[in-house]
Amino acid sequence: MWFLRRQTRRFRSAWQRILPRRIRRWKNHSQLVLWCLSGTIFLNILYGLYLGRFSFRRKKFVRSNLVTAYCVIVATIFGIFYTWHIYTEVSTGQISRRHTIGIYGYMNVCVALINYVTQWKKTSRIVAFQNSVPLFKVLNSLDISMMLVWHAFMYGVLKIIACPLLESVALLLYQRRSNPEMKWTSLSTVRMMLPLIVSNQINNCYYGGLIIADLVLASINNQLTGIVKEVNMLQSPDQMDLHKPYYRMRRFCELADTLDKLAKKYSFCTRSAKYYLRFTDESMVLSMLMNLIGLTMGLFNQYMTIADHYINEEPFDLFLTIVQLFFLAVPFLELVFLARISNQMLLDTRKTGDLLQLMNLQHADIRFKQVVNAFWLQATTINFKLMPMGLLELNTSLVNMVFSSVFGFLLILIQSDLTLRFSLK
Repeated sequence: MWFLRRQTRRFRSAWQRILPRRIRRWKNHSQLVLWCLSGTIFLNILYGLYLGRFSFRRKKFVRSNLVTAYCVIVATIFGIFYTWHIYTEVSTGQISRRHTIGIYGYMNVCVALINYVTQWKKTSRIVAFQNSVPLFKVLNSLDISMMLVWHAFMYGVLKIIACPLLESVALLLYQRRSNPEMKWTSLSTVRMMLPLIVSNQINNCYYGGLIIADLVLASINNQLTGIVKEVNMLQSPDQMDLHKPYYRMRRFCELADTLDKLAKKYSFCTRSAKYYLRFTDESMVLSMLMNLIGLTMGLFNQYMTIADHYINEEPFDLFLTIVQLFFLAVPFLELVFLARISNQMLLDTRKTGDLLQLMNLQHADIRFKQVVNAFWLQATTINFKLMPMGLLELNTSLVNMVFSSVFGFLLILIQSDLTLRFSLK
């Protein structure tokens, strides 16, 4: 705890030196979100996925013709370069179905090209959504524990930064092991990693948005916990004898105002999370499908390698097998992170309704009762579910579904291969 506080003070003093004076008055978590959001928008523009920019003169996001021209150039170069590489490798026979990592990378090229089209098409809606969300106004009005903020920040670092680094290390080991006669450079590694990063950028944006939304919900629930304790205490026999009815009525009115504000923030958080999913659902579904195919194909190729070793006595490289499985396990780990934060947000939305039910309203003020009942009705009837394209619900059951699908397909392929092998003998 002491180490965390010291690091927080160091970061605070470092970044406040370069922030505008108006932003320096913001709370620490708001400033951290500002830095993360600025970096995300910069990467979206750098990869050619976002056609807008923030206008400091108009103080809102606008669509930019200059950025649009840059994005079109980036997408064109990206598409021509990787299409030519795919055509060259397929026509010369440099790649086959046994090249799991190569095929997985080229599937990411297809996903990235589709993301360019879908994101450009939704640019106007995305810009309008960004201008309509009072994100920093809500964040500055909440008191969020720095411990909670750092935990969320570390989960974001693990998903957005650590996972691509692990993939790049595994890819470099795979390249040097599979083709030791070739001179592998960092440029060739970047060429293979760039489609993976670009295709996953939209999913990372939504993952970061869920982290922020979950922080807001956690702060709302923490405040609700304090209000529940105070309300129940005010209606205890000792407190009713100690305080006059006028004091209790005034305090209930103040708590009703606080609950009213929390209800608006709760509604803003849940509606924004569900609405933002519309901008990323195609990319998310395509990435899940690609990961499902890639993981199934990778496991089946490993089975083929082991079967050829024991049946046909072909050489078997255990280190190369482990590296390939580790490379394919990282995208699955990213899916686990997404399912975890989605499930956590689902639990936090339900926790809000459960906390409201714990309030004793027997001797409460009439206005306070109305606000609590309205808030509880909103929390219980919102039917909060994150379902990209209405196909799959984002929660922990998604991981089990992917596991069962992969092993189901794998079992069918293995049975077909064994039948073919022994029928030919």
